Amino acid sequence: MKTLFKYISSIFFSICLVLFFVVMILFARELRDVPDITQANLQDPLSSEIYDKNLNLIATVGAEKREYVSIEDIPKNITDAVLSTEDTRFYSHLGIDPIRLIKAVLVNIRSNSAQQGASTITQQVVKNSLLTSDKSLQRKIQEAYLSLKLENKYSKKDILEMYMNKIYYSDGQYGVKTAAKYFYNKELDQLTLPQVALLTGIPQQPILYNPYDYPEQAKERRDTVLYALLSNGKISEDEYNSAVNTPITEGIVSKTKEERANQHTYNPKFAAYIDQITKELKENKNFENVKDPLSMGIKIYTNLNPELQMYVQDMLDNQSYPMTPHASQAAISVLDTKTGLVEAIGGGKNYKAGGYNFAVDARVQPGSSIKPLIDYAPGIEYYGWDPQTTFIDSPYQITGTNFYIQNSDRIYHGTVPMTTAVSWSYNIPAVRAFETVGYERAKLFAERLGIPVTKDEPTTAIGGNVDGVSTLQMAGAFASFGNKGYYNKPSTIVKIFNATGKELVNIKSEPVKAMSEETAYLMTNVLKGVLTNNGTSPDGKIPNFDMAGKSGSSTFDDTAFYNYGIDVVNSTKDSWMIGYTTDYTVAVWQGADVLDSAAKALSYNQAKTTQVIMANVLQKASDNKAPAPFERPAGIETKNGVEYAKERNKETDYMYAGSDRDAVYQAALAQKQRENRSALTQVFNSLTNSTNTRAAGQSSANTTNGAQTNSRATSNNANRSTRTNQNARRQ
Repeated sequence: MKTLFKYISSIFFSICLVLFFVVMILFARELRDVPDITQANLQDPLSSEIYDKNLNLIATVGAEKREYVSIEDIPKNITDAVLSTEDTRFYSHLGIDPIRLIKAVLVNIRSNSAQQGASTITQQVVKNSLLTSDKSLQRKIQEAYLSLKLENKYSKKDILEMYMNKIYYSDGQYGVKTAAKYFYNKELDQLTLPQVALLTGIPQQPILYNPYDYPEQAKERRDTVLYALLSNGKISEDEYNSAVNTPITEGIVSKTKEERANQHTYNPKFAAYIDQITKELKENKNFENVKDPLSMGIKIYTNLNPELQMYVQDMLDNQSYPMTPHASQAAISVLDTKTGLVEAIGGGKNYKAGGYNFAVDARVQPGSSIKPLIDYAPGIEYYGWDPQTTFIDSPYQITGTNFYIQNSDRIYHGTVPMTTAVSWSYNIPAVRAFETVGYERAKLFAERLGIPVTKDEPTTAIGGNVDGVSTLQMAGAFASFGNKGYYNKPSTIVKIFNATGKELVNIKSEPVKAMSEETAYLMTNVLKGVLTNNGTSPDGKIPNFDMAGKSGSSTFDDTAFYNYGIDVVNSTKDSWMIGYTTDYTVAVWQGADVLDSAAKALSYNQAKTTQVIMANVLQKASDNKAPAPFERPAGIETKNGVEYAKERNKETDYMYAGSDRDAVYQAALAQKQRENRSALTQVFNSLTNSTNTRAAGQSSANTTNGAQTNSRATSNNANRSTRTNQNARRQ
C-alpha cells in the first residue's frame, strides 16, 4: 500500500513538475518582448503652456492635455472614490487581485475570449504606460508580470499618483486635475461629492460617460460610484441621497462643440512664432533625445509681442498696406536689438502651423545686404578702415571669364569713399573691398554673426555665391551693429520651467563679441546713409529715428526669360531690407519661392515696398517712440572731420602675411590715407559722387551682382550655369 502511494505520489509530483515547466515555458514565450519598467516608459505626456512677453498664456500645446498633480495634493474624498470603485483591495494585493483574476479567467475560458476584466489600479497603470489595449492572453500575461514588477519597484502611493495622472476623461483631457478644470473650472479641493463621483466614473468609458454628449449614462455611472462609496462606508446615507438627486449638469462649464474640439488650438497668427519655439526646444541641450519637448508639461516664457505678431502676419496674409499684392512670397523677422529675443515672426503668406517658415527656413541669396557683413565691416575691424576709406570703381573682369562686374547704373565712378559706395550700393568697390579683406577674414567675421560664407569668389562679395540666408539670420547679424558689436543668436524663449516648477538653465546662448564697439559704431554711421536721399532706400527712413539699414536684391538669369518670359532687366527675384535702431531690428524679404511663372517676378514698385514694410514694422515695434541714439564709443577719434577707431583688432594679423592682404600693411595704408586726407577733399568727393550717381540710381534698382560683358549679345552667348549666380542685379 505504501509502495502504491509512493508510486502515485511520484507520478503526481512528476505531472506537477511537467506542468510547472510547461507554464514557465509558456510564460517565457509570452514575456519575450515585454517592455522594461523605466522612468522614461512611465512618463506621461503633459501639455505645455506658452506665455507671451506680457506673461499672458497664449497657447496650451502638446500631444495630450494634462496637468500633473502629486498624490499629496489630491483630496482624500477623491482617492476614496477611486479606490472604492476601481480597486478596493489596492493596499493589500501585490499588483494583481487573485480573486478578481480567477473569476475573470473562468469567464474568459467559457467564452473562449478575454473580454472579462479584472484589472487593478496597478494593472491599469501598466496597460496605459507600457502595453496596448489589445484584449489577448499574451497581453494579460505581460500585464500581470509587469504589475508585479511595478509593485516591487514603486510604492503604493507612487502607483496611485501615476494612475490619477494617466486616466483619460474624453475631449483630449488627461489626469484628474485637468479634468476638474475642464468640466468644472475648479481645483480638486473645490469639488462637491457628486462632482467627485462623476469624475471618478468617466474613465471607465470616457466617450459613453461624457456628460456633454450622454448625460443620462453619465448620471447612471456617477450614481454607481456613489453607491460604492456608501457600501464601503466612505459616505453616509444622507450624503448619498443628496448626491444622487443632484442634476448631472450642476456646476458643469458650458462648452460649444467648437470649444470642445479645439482644446489645443491657439491664435493662427501665432503659428510661425510657436513653430520656431518648437524648433528651438528640439535644438536645446536640455531636451536631448526627447522626441516631443512640448509633451513634458513645461511652461515656456517667450518674447512674443502679440500685437506686433498679429500686425506682421495680417500684413502678409492680406497683402495689405504697405505691401503691394503679388504672387511671390514674403517673410518678416523682428528682434530686440540688445538681447536678440524675437518679437515677431511673419513666416509667409497664409502661414499654417507646421508649414514652411520662410522667415526661418528659407535660404535665399541676400544680394547687396551682405556687403556690410563681409566686405566693409571686416576691413574696419582688422585694417582700421574708416567711412572715408576709398575704393576704385573701375572696370573689373572676373579672372578666367568674359564677365565684368557692373554697377546697376552701368557707370564707373572712379575713386569713391566707403560711405558713397555703401549708400549707393556700388558693386565693384564692394568686390575690391572683399578681395582686400580676404576670404578667410570675411568668413571668420560673418560666421560670428551667424552668416555662413563658403565660397571664395568675386560674386560672393555682392551676395551671388553666399549660401542662402533667412530674415531671422540677417536680423540677428545686423542687430550686432546696433548692440555695440555683440551678437545674440536669435531666440524666442526667455525662460522655461519644468513640470515641477524648476527653472531650466542654459536656455539661451550667451552674447558673443563679434566685433569691437568702434567697428559697430562706424559701420552704423555708414549704413545711415543708405536711408537718405543720397542712398538706395530713403523710403525706409522713419522721421526722427536714429536708425541704419541696408537693402539688397537679386534678379533672374536669362533662363527665366526663355522659360517664362520674365523681363530679367526690370524685374526682381529677391528684395531685401534690414533696418535697426538701438531698440529693434527688422528684416524683410519678398521674393520668388518657386519659379513657375512670370507672375513670381516682382515689379520695381513691388520690390520698393520692402523698404516701406520694414519702416512700418519697425515703427510699430517701437510704438512710435523714437529710440535712444547710437552712442559714440570712447575709442573713436576724429581727424579732418572723419571718425575712426584708435585701435584695430589684430587677431588675424597672421593671415596673408607678406601679401597685399597683410593686415599690418593694410592698416598702414589706411593710416597713411587718413594722414594725407583733407577735410576739403572729402567734402568735394562726397558732393561729386552724390551728384553723379543720383540720376542713374533713380532709374534702376541700386546695385548689380551681374558679371556681364559690355555687350548684351555677347553675354547671351555665355555659359548659363555661370550666369545663374553672376547675372543678378543687387541693391
